[in-house]
Amino acid sequence: MLRCHWLDFDLDQCFLNIFAATLTFSNLIDTLTMRLADLIQKITALNEEQLATVIASFKPIAAKKNELLLEYGAVADRLFFINSGCLRLYYCNNDQSIITRFMAFENTFLTSIVSFISRESSAEYIQAVEASELLVITYEDFSNLRKTIPGWDKMYIYILEYGLTVITSKLGNLLTQSAAERYRNLLKNNPELIQRLSNSNLAAYMNISPETLSRLKSQI
Repeated sequence: MLRCHWLDFDLDQCFLNIFAATLTFSNLIDTLTMRLADLIQKITALNEEQLATVIASFKPIAAKKNELLLEYGAVADRLFFINSGCLRLYYCNNDQSIITRFMAFENTFLTSIVSFISRESSAEYIQAVEASELLVITYEDFSNLRKTIPGWDKMYIYILEYGLTVITSKLGNLLTQSAAERYRNLLKNNPELIQRLSNSNLAAYMNISPETLSRLKSQI
């Protein structure tokens, strides 16, 4: 046993306590950020120090089911990464009808991208469809990463391209396919949407009425 003759404490035990505390903290961070770190490493070539800086910029939050994370008219100041759960980005028309632009599940980023980039008021809402565990980065921290870590721009481009691809595909389907065709495509390509969303949320995503969705489900 090691002891300092001028201080009465056990150095061996002290080092063990520090190591245990560090290990516990490390395991917690790994658990919270594993999905995010894996995705970043697939898209970018950040070194360990840069990756650690990026990960430290994201803060964990828990969103309750139906909690609004962005309201109409507010500036989108946060980018969300979904560890678990589901978020939706939607419009609310003057007649109070809802049109869902995007549904985001695990391992996906979401924000009102136009508002986030332009710093103008959002025309959209973001809501947690399920109780969700999220990692959140502010616009300021995101911008600082772009200035200080050149490789982070690859992640920025990935987020933009992913959002553009999803929205363009959805718009194309709305313009060229019937409701029945769109539902069949969801069954084939995105069954998770049908399995996890309520009829009202799925109908809003497909831009049809809940009654029409019920008929489709009974016929297909």
